[in-house]
Amino acid sequence: MNIRTTKPGAGNKFYITKSKGGYSSCIQGSPTDSQCNVLVNCVGYACGRFNEIIGSMKYPSLNCNAENFIERARNTYGLEISPVPTLGGIMVWQKGATLSGNDGAGHVAVVEKIIDSNTIYTSESGYGSSAFWNSTRRNSNGRWGLGSGYTFRGCIVNPAIGKITAPTTNTSNTDIANKSVDELAKEVIAGKYGNGDTRKNALGSRYSEVQAKVNEMLAGNSKPSTPTPAPKPQVDILELVKKTIRGDFGNGEARRKALGSNYDEVQRQVNLNLKNGLTRWDNIKLF
Repeated sequence: MNIRTTKPGAGNKFYITKSKGGYSSCIQGSPTDSQCNVLVNCVGYACGRFNEIIGSMKYPSLNCNAENFIERARNTYGLEISPVPTLGGIMVWQKGATLSGNDGAGHVAVVEKIIDSNTIYTSESGYGSSAFWNSTRRNSNGRWGLGSGYTFRGCIVNPAIGKITAPTTNTSNTDIANKSVDELAKEVIAGKYGNGDTRKNALGSRYSEVQAKVNEMLAGNSKPSTPTPAPKPQVDILELVKKTIRGDFGNGEARRKALGSNYDEVQRQVNLNLKNGLTRWDNIKLF
């Protein structure tokens, strides 16, 4: 699914009424957009966008008051209703205390991207407002950002996408960063991080490596990832030679113990420097 971030352009029949050569059965927007005449209106936009994602005007009767979309989708088309936003779905809000339209017609918006369980990215229009806008909506108030006069009723699942929601687990970025690619791949296969954009958002910067491992496992070619060994610290032999000549590491067994595995090479360099009369800090060198 391609995310819509711009207003539909001229000639896009999903947003043009049938009387003007388009596909839509919705009323004209107010003010009426010169290119797409069902705009400016949340109903005309949501109906057009929902069907645009599908690729044909399969559900033209999503043209009622916004707050009544749930009943129209369920009763007319048998579409599934989710209690939480789903990718490509239509979010539906009721305005006021009833569904009569007498105290407000409600609002609808299309889910373009699911960021996490409390954050989504939508595309919208609004009667008497703007023809198009994107919004990052957060569910801090239970209404996904709308005012106290609104009630979130649910989301109409887009059958072209399926019921893709945010992961139900509250996995922190730290958890993901600390787990091995094999662990994460097994969790993906178990369904922990959802699909598509939901999985990408959940896994963040580790998505590509984890998805590659998932593909490998599902193909039956899984091999445990070999951890990359930590690089060994670089030993400054010259520094050790200088300190040995200066007497920092003592003599005999004390020196051998202090230098450990570097003893033989350091002692060889010490002997060569002493043989050549190099005992000053600034002229000691490696041979």
